[in-house]
Amino acid sequence: MPLLAQTTAVPPKPLSTPLMALGWQDLSAVQRQSLKPLEATWSTLNDGHKRKWIALAHNYPQLAPTEQAKMHSRMAEWAALKPRAREIARLNFAETKKVTPAERASNWEAYQALSPEEKKRLAKKTPTKPTGAAISTKPLPANKLTPVPVTRLSPETDRAKFTAQQAIDPNTLLPLVQPK
Repeated sequence: MPLLAQTTAVPPKPLSTPLMALGWQDLSAVQRQSLKPLEATWSTLNDGHKRKWIALAHNYPQLAPTEQAKMHSRMAEWAALKPRAREIARLNFAETKKVTPAERASNWEAYQALSPEEKKRLAKKTPTKPTGAAISTKPLPANKLTPVPVTRLSPETDRAKFTAQQAIDPNTLLPLVQPK
């Protein structure tokens, strides 16, 4: 007895299942239309990012056509970014969220009032980011950092500061126990 092919679309997987396995073809037609600019990069997204994009796609049909076009253009810009550029954008976004909206607006107005030469000069003053190191979203407290060990190759000032902080027995070269 031959099997008949069904022409019905496969419903999207529920969000309780891992989304990493959720391929582009598993999305509903509305979700695919909403997330069209991400089609080429969908398989590279992790579970959390897929969840966020699916949540955004939920509101897409209710948007005005101009807002839909704006959303698609921003998605296309995001999809064109390299992973490192996306990470930097996320960190910059986290930093801007720390500033109040009123202060952010006044800073933006002040920046817009600058001449092009002043903007270039300001951009040159920006400290360069370290390459090859992960950038923390917030500074770590000093008690969480491991001190850099002092060696014979350390500058004399560092060695002098370290020995001044810690009394050492000259015979054993072990730290002296401080009397209580």
